Amino acid sequence: MAGQDQRGEMRTETRYVVRIAIYSGPNQKKLLTNYSVNMSTGGLYIETSKIFPADTLLHVEFMLPGMTKSISCRAKVAWTNEEGDMKKPSLPCGMGIQFLTLSLEDMRTIRDFLTHYKLVPTW
Repeated sequence: MAGQDQRGEMRTETRYVVRIAIYSGPNQKKLLTNYSVNMSTGGLYIETSKIFPADTLLHVEFMLPGMTKSISCRAKVAWTNEEGDMKKPSLPCGMGIQFLTLSLEDMRTIRDFLTHYKLVPTW
């Protein structure tokens, strides 16, 4: 089910509650480890106290449960949820990440994971 993103634009991908380790950062050689809160084929939300400004380009890597190959791509910070500026108080401090260079194969892998692992949709 679609929902509105933080800019009021319609988001077409359903987000699912997914908690996995996410390695991300602007510098591919110095990635930070945090955890996802939710995920879709278009991006994910990372719980973190190290929040980068919107539109910051990041390298993102993660491994889905039951998979043997990690997924990595370029992404950008789509929105932030910070103390004092909580756009979505139901989420912890962190940032919404939009995948930019996700391969078709990785997109299918994420979609299959989200739809076959009995995950809970979130809006």
